[in-house]
Amino acid sequence: MPDKTRDSHPDSLPNAKNARIPQGKFARYLLDPLHVAGRHKARVFKSVLGFQQSDSEALENAILHELPYQPAVLASEGEWGIKYEVRIPVVGVSGAKADVLTIWIFRKGSDFAEFVTARVLRERRHQ
Repeated sequence: MPDKTRDSHPDSLPNAKNARIPQGKFARYLLDPLHVAGRHKARVFKSVLGFQQSDSEALENAILHELPYQPAVLASEGEWGIKYEVRIPVVGVSGAKADVLTIWIFRKGSDFAEFVTARVLRERRHQ
């Protein structure tokens, strides 16, 4: 949900306000401590920011809220589409702050970005 008191970053993800996170991507992958590929990320999100599987909606909302206000960097172009990286400052449920590197893809023929994955960065940007 865009903040009416802030201007979008001039280099934000194209059409950021329509970016989508596939249903269950956070709860059943990124924050799932039992998921084969996601469990390591889940452990880091919990230890650094306090996010657990039950907090998936809060993390999704935090990322989508901040997305228009951060610069996007073109990461790659491939057969599946164009990928961007966006570094997002997040305040966790524990109150701790960390930057989260998010990956988004514009699939061929699509005009909106879809969330691919994310990871907590150990060092924050100096702001």
